[in-house]
Order: sequence, then structure tokens, then C-alpha cells
Amino acid sequence: MLGKRHVYCLLIVFLAFFSVPMHSWANTELKQEGRFVDVTDGHWAKNEIDFLAHAQIINGYHAGQTSEFRPAQSVTRAEAAKMIVSALGQTEWKDGTLSFQDVPANHWARGWIARAVQLGIMGGDGTTNFRPNDSLSRAEMSIVLVNAFSLPSKGAAVEAASVFKDTTGHWALAHINRLYYHGIANGRDGQFFPKDAISRAEFATLLARTINDQFRLPLPDLIEQGKTNIQGTVTTATLNVRQTPAATGVLVGTLQKGQVVDVYDLNGYWAKIAYNGQFAYVHKTYLKLRNIAGSPVKGRVIVVDAGHGGKDPGAMSGGANEKTIVLEVAKFVKEKLEKAGATVIMTRETDVYPTLQDRVNIAKNNYAEMFVSIHTNSATNTSAKGAEVYYDSSTNPNGEESKKLAQYIQEEIVRMANMVDRGVKNSGLYVLRNNSVTSVLVELGFISNAEDRAKLTSAEYQNLYAEAIYQGIVKYYTSQ
Repeated sequence: MLGKRHVYCLLIVFLAFFSVPMHSWANTELKQEGRFVDVTDGHWAKNEIDFLAHAQIINGYHAGQTSEFRPAQSVTRAEAAKMIVSALGQTEWKDGTLSFQDVPANHWARGWIARAVQLGIMGGDGTTNFRPNDSLSRAEMSIVLVNAFSLPSKGAAVEAASVFKDTTGHWALAHINRLYYHGIANGRDGQFFPKDAISRAEFATLLARTINDQFRLPLPDLIEQGKTNIQGTVTTATLNVRQTPAATGVLVGTLQKGQVVDVYDLNGYWAKIAYNGQFAYVHKTYLKLRNIAGSPVKGRVIVVDAGHGGKDPGAMSGGANEKTIVLEVAKFVKEKLEKAGATVIMTRETDVYPTLQDRVNIAKNNYAEMFVSIHTNSATNTSAKGAEVYYDSSTNPNGEESKKLAQYIQEEIVRMANMVDRGVKNSGLYVLRNNSVTSVLVELGFISNAEDRAKLTSAEYQNLYAEAIYQGIVKYYTSQ
């Protein structure tokens, strides 16, 4: 098994695949509407290149009065930093600090590299170098795509069997197979060529397929079977299976905790599954739903609760108030989740005050599958600082799942916003103990602490907090 440090370094190196030469990006954005003089109408990757260029995710080289894409040229790690950050909807971090000796202060991609490092999607090679001009192999690319965009697993058995003749026993086999079963990569002549460098045209094609389903290849038959894209893992000790979608439906059997079922339809709180060769129904509250392909959160019903509001300002300090801060963060979370295809229900989107029971009712009335409440902390001791996330196992039947979600969100907030880690805590807070679905309450930081307050009131950090919550949710849905 690779050591944690070695795996991290590999991931860092692999992210270079996502680049497009960006020497011109440091000064100006080329707006060519996807038109490059060396990408003709007949070029095999034209549609994907045009898509990325139109979205201003990639740019070309200045060539007099025209722009070239140079599709056969390899991509670099510096270009990757800009590409990944842009694809994730982030911006460069011009004031970010870097310790790499080969990325000087005047390097065109320094801000993009700093942001990529801050987000945890890129880093060094285990030395003091970033190696901004190195190219990447196709095997390395597979790990980058899978990890950077949280492509969910198709199952251990699927990923252990080699699809391509030249990947048997390869260290990146599972990731290569995952790209194949997501309709992103299909190799050539039965081979994947894992050692080959990635060209810019290949990069554009694979990246476009990753972020836009319209470019995906037809899914292999293994995933098409049953025509379902959702699996559910039972989260309770025993789950009743009924003949019809109602609590009074005839009981036809039971499922045990940890069992995985294919979900064919969702209607309110009822999930239609295959059971003993027939369709049957179970209560979806006791299933952890996972998308087999595509966005991990697409179709998931998630309630985002901005704490306090209206007559209740929440904690106040230094001219800032909790209700305003958490609403801004909640709006960012909503935007990110909806962009990824989730159905987001907000308990409030303006300065109003829903009661605690109102917030719980909103989740129940909308058949929610997850509840995330956002708050800031406060203490009389102004030295208290840091982030923490609460869950409940006293009455919430999904307490164990709530703890997992809390841990993922806490890890991301600590890492991305550089917060003191106060851990996750089991507490019977009203909105947690009175919910039945996976539920957490996030304390972003202490408004009473000057250092935390500076972050909490910063638009940049509010977006980072939201990104951390979003990434924590994605990691929860992609975890086994």
C-alpha cells in the first residue's frame, strides 16, 4: 500500500493534466468564442475545445492577430492549477504564500497555484519544487479526474477487473476503470496507454466529458443494467420492504443495515427498489442514496438552514452579526449545490425568522434527505476560536450518518479556511434531534474572536466556508 505522503504527492502531480497553455492568461483572457486557427471544423476534439473555450475555462496562445490552441502539445502543472481552479468556479489567490522554490513571485500562475494548494487539489512533489512545466501521463490524469471531481465508485468488483489490456495490475487501475464506467475515457484499440503524456486535445475532451454530461460516452452495459442510476445503502438495523408505497402496505420482507439496493424511482418518502425479482418499496429516510454516475449530489434533496434571522440576530461582536454572515454563506452553498444538480430547500433566503420547529417542518414537508444548519459561535473568552460541527444520536435515527457528514464538513472547513479544529460533537440540539434524516449544525468560527471574525465577515472566506461545506457533502455522498 502506498504511504499517505506518497499518495498525496501522486495526486498533486496528477492534477497537472487539467491544463491548457495559459501564458497569455496572466495578462488577458482571449475571447475567441472557441475559435482557434489550428482547430478546424473537422478536428476530432473541436466541440469539446469550443465548449471549454466558450466557458473561459481554457485559452490559447497569441499568434499575431489570431489564437492557437496547439492541440498536440502536452499540458503542464502550472496550466493545471489555473484550469482546475477555474473549473471549480474559484479565482486566483494573489496574496497567497507559496514555499516552492521553482515558482517565483512573478510567475504568471503563482496566484492560481496558491489557490489550488489552498483548496487541497494540488501541491508539491514531496520536495521544495512544484515542477510547473512538467507534463502528466494518462494514468496520472485518471487519478486527478476521479479525485478532483469526486467521481463515485461503481463498486470494488468492477474496479478490480481490468478493462484495458495494458492496465492489468496497474497502480491506477481502479481510477482508470472508473473513468471508463462513467463514460469519460474508452482508450484506443483495447488499450489505455497509461504511460503516455496527455495532449491538450485529449485533455479538453476528457475534461469536457467530466464536467458536462452531454459529452459523455454511452455508459457500458454493466452500468446500464436495470436502467437505474441510484443505489441505496440501508442505514438502520432493519428496514421493512412493502408491496406498495405506504406504511400500511403489505410487508414482503426486510433489509438489514449495510445492504445495498438499486433504486428505480423516488416518490415523496418512498423509494422503489427491486426485491426478490419484483418491485417493492422502502422508506428513503433509512437509505443513504448514491448516484452511480454523474454528479454525486444530482437529485438529492438538501435543506440548507441559515441560523437565526429577523428578530433574532444571533451572536454579535465587533459590528458583525451572526444572522447576516450565515445567510451569505448559506446562499453560496445553495448556489454550489444547485450547480451540481441538487434540489436545495432554504429555510430562509431573507432576513426573516423561522422558528426551530418551522425549520424542521420545512425539511419534513419537502421530503428532505439531508439537513445542514449554518451558524457562528461566540464566547465570553475572546481567545476561543475555531470551527466545530454538531450531530445528534440521541433521537435522530440517522445519527451515525450525521456523524460521518459532520466529520467530512469539519475536515474541509479546517483545511480550506485554516480554522482551529474543535472537532465534531454529539449534542441534542433542537433541529438535529427533531430531524430524522442526516443532519448537522455547522459552527463556522467564533464571531467573538477577532481573527475568526475577520474571516467570517470576508466575502472571500464566506465563499470558502461554503465551498468547504459543499465539498464535505460531496465526500459524504461519494464515500462507501
